[in-house]
Amino acid sequence: MIKDIAVQLTGSDEDEVRLSFAQSLASRFDAHLMGTHLHTLPDILDITEPARSAYIQTLLEQSNAAYNHDHERLKGRLSKLHGSTELRRLHGMTADVGSELARLARQVDLFIGTRPYGDPEAKYRIEEAVLFGSGRGCLFLPPGGATHKAFRTILIAWDGSREAARSVAEAMPLLTEASKVYVGQIVDPGQSLQEAEKLWAGIKAHLERYGVDAALSQVEYRSNTGEQILEMAHQKGADLIVMGAYGHSRFIEWALGGATRYLLRYSTLPLLMAH
Repeated sequence: MIKDIAVQLTGSDEDEVRLSFAQSLASRFDAHLMGTHLHTLPDILDITEPARSAYIQTLLEQSNAAYNHDHERLKGRLSKLHGSTELRRLHGMTADVGSELARLARQVDLFIGTRPYGDPEAKYRIEEAVLFGSGRGCLFLPPGGATHKAFRTILIAWDGSREAARSVAEAMPLLTEASKVYVGQIVDPGQSLQEAEKLWAGIKAHLERYGVDAALSQVEYRSNTGEQILEMAHQKGADLIVMGAYGHSRFIEWALGGATRYLLRYSTLPLLMAH
């Protein structure tokens, strides 16, 4: 069950995209919808030179005025939605807002935001803070949204990892309502077909106990796992990818470019991730 949803709001044009998806899912599951309106203070506030104090004060006033204007507009937007809603204020420097949003996300079943490295606000550290710190499933949308909101065809990127298992658990309410579910496997050169078959048999049996009849989609690893996952999802007509996030050290993912980072940067489909 999904009974409460938190949606990221920043005052940008992406708010309407995020709200549209959140409203659709909240109506589908009769869930409470929490709008989280973020106000990140200008980074220039780190300047401490006295000569800059008047300029900093002006920046603060402008930032606060813009935020308050957006907040009233968003309050009116949420008031027009059917069902249970609320609007929370989150205010502070980027790191503080990210931590606070992660704490709030722990109180709900699902967090909805624009995928990191795709948000026009360029606040990827906030979205990643929720992914790493909330302990909840994170539904990341491509900039501008996506055509389908019902998630009738879902691809699970399955490698048997802890993160992949968590993502499946978080996505189960959506998986049980999907018309088609595919389990995608990228077979590594060092992995035997017997090992791959064992992984597939295990997750297939688990999904069947929830009434999910999944089909296997298996390809050999070429050079970029993330690219292959996205390609596979499009080939299967999927409108959602479910996968674990950052299975390796985050530093290694950042330096070498892992599947998580690729999809967070380039995915044209919604991603449901868990770490």
